[in-house]
Amino acid sequence: MAKAILHIESETSLTFTITEKDDNKEDTKETVATEMTELRPLLLMVTWKEQNGNTITQVQDYENGIIYSNWTSPAGEFTHAKGTLRPV
Repeated sequence: MAKAILHIESETSLTFTITEKDDNKEDTKETVATEMTELRPLLLMVTWKEQNGNTITQVQDYENGIIYSNWTSPAGEFTHAKGTLRPV
């Protein structure tokens, strides 16, 4: 899997930096247009499409420090993961 830093720029934009992928250092950075839905205080659903065609949906739970990520590749492969969410 991967490790990333998410920087929410606004309600409609975020920049992600992938710092590690499959145990290898990485430095991939992209700013994407997002849709953010507050499900409750400190719980957001965030969706976006990346330049490579991946579509991403995340549930970011800041109260419990958990992130759920689901994405579909341009080839139609569906992947989901659960990780730790920490403020930087």
